[in-house]
Amino acid sequence: MMLKEENLVKIAKPYFEHCRAGDWNHALRVIKWVKILGKGRKDINLLITAAYLHDIGWSGVIQKGLIDFDNMLKFEAKANENTPRYVMEVLEKLMVKEEEINVIIRLIKAADKHRSQLEDEYVLVDADNLSKLCLEHLKEKYKPDSYPKLIKTWEEELPERIKTQQGKESWPKLLENLKKDLGLK
Repeated sequence: MMLKEENLVKIAKPYFEHCRAGDWNHALRVIKWVKILGKGRKDINLLITAAYLHDIGWSGVIQKGLIDFDNMLKFEAKANENTPRYVMEVLEKLMVKEEEINVIIRLIKAADKHRSQLEDEYVLVDADNLSKLCLEHLKEKYKPDSYPKLIKTWEEELPERIKTQQGKESWPKLLENLKKDLGLK
């Protein structure tokens, strides 16, 4: 798969105008982490494409603006249900092969569940999780009263979610820095 990122951005970005606040910037942070965790992989273009599109299902699900964490969880299933259709729309316009579309959808489903079973899924799921551990992510997406609940969720769930060696080394430091930035430490 030799898809030019600028072509993908041109078609995918308009969907994000109707997503949650901060979803596009989050996708860009996930891509940054995919490039770090997936460096040297032959399937890096599939992983990057999945990173761009992993939250596209939020298009039209809720109004823009900061959201409460619990409220977001109520709409997550609907967003996940929308994702394959939107991914197909975008990638068919780019003439991506069906077998590659299926891989991208599988990768995104792993990210949606926050659980990975295959090595390529490890990269995307870890990138998605690591990208959230920064002040920008919280401020762009969530109401401040949700921050403690998000931190608690990550403290409890990230040890099981993160699979790559670099992810295992990175997440505790990132979370500690985030807690310091929030004045929780």
